[in-house]
Amino acid sequence: MHAMAAISPSDFLARTFHTVVFAGGGNRCWWQAGAVERLCEQANWQAKRLIGVSAGAGIATAFATGRLQESLRAAVERFNNTPKNIIWRDLLKGKRPFVLPRIYPDWIESFLQAADLQKLQRGTLKVDVAITRPIPFLPVTLSTAVALALYSTEKFWLKTFHGRLPHWVGLRPEYHDLTDCPQLDDARSLLLASAAAVPITPTHKVNGRAALDGGFYDNVPLPQDRADDACTLVLLTRHRADLPQAFDFQGRTYLQPSRAVDATNMDCTSGPNVQSTYDQGLDDMGAWLRKA
Repeated sequence: MHAMAAISPSDFLARTFHTVVFAGGGNRCWWQAGAVERLCEQANWQAKRLIGVSAGAGIATAFATGRLQESLRAAVERFNNTPKNIIWRDLLKGKRPFVLPRIYPDWIESFLQAADLQKLQRGTLKVDVAITRPIPFLPVTLSTAVALALYSTEKFWLKTFHGRLPHWVGLRPEYHDLTDCPQLDDARSLLLASAAAVPITPTHKVNGRAALDGGFYDNVPLPQDRADDACTLVLLTRHRADLPQAFDFQGRTYLQPSRAVDATNMDCTSGPNVQSTYDQGLDDMGAWLRKA
């Protein structure tokens, strides 16, 4: 692994950010929402392109449409009214027992309506959404099993930031500009596909082909044409005690939560945990900037 170097708050503010990467992480991504709402007030925030995967793509889109607060309220209210993550009796009806796939489309609607897509298309801020294409000639379910095994290996054993093993087995990433979507349903389907964590959620299609959660290839998405961009800020969602809060890695700036956030990846039952995770993002970024 390349060497990492800690970044001081003053060094952080001296850097300019044109590209901002939103890593995946389910409800942990609410930390990103709080962080960017504080950071975008600073002079070094000059974002022209947001790159997101899974729930991180949703947060990036909500920020780009100016509707982060609406999306936060929608999530908190829905979670407060959701007592269980799994309804096992639905299996008897031939339905998926998981609650998340029923909530996620409604959440996307809270920040992405026709007028929001038109606003993005007329604006200068672009949102790239990452998806993973399954392994050719294998059933999607088998591709998913392989992807999950590799994801767990890299994140929890090798502790890498960017996926390497998925490429060797035939999984491929794709990055789609949300503003290229001709219709609202296409844009919403793209966000759903990026968060298609099979088997909990169903598989979605992009351009007529099956697409898996973008995090299955790389939970910290980084297109090759942006890999060497020194004006890139990567917002992580999982706290690692062995790393500084902000650090330089391969010429890019990485920022992580100051501690583990309260929200867990796919729990749909705790509005307070979502709110506190968002609040931690605000507090972490505010405290970090005050040190400069």
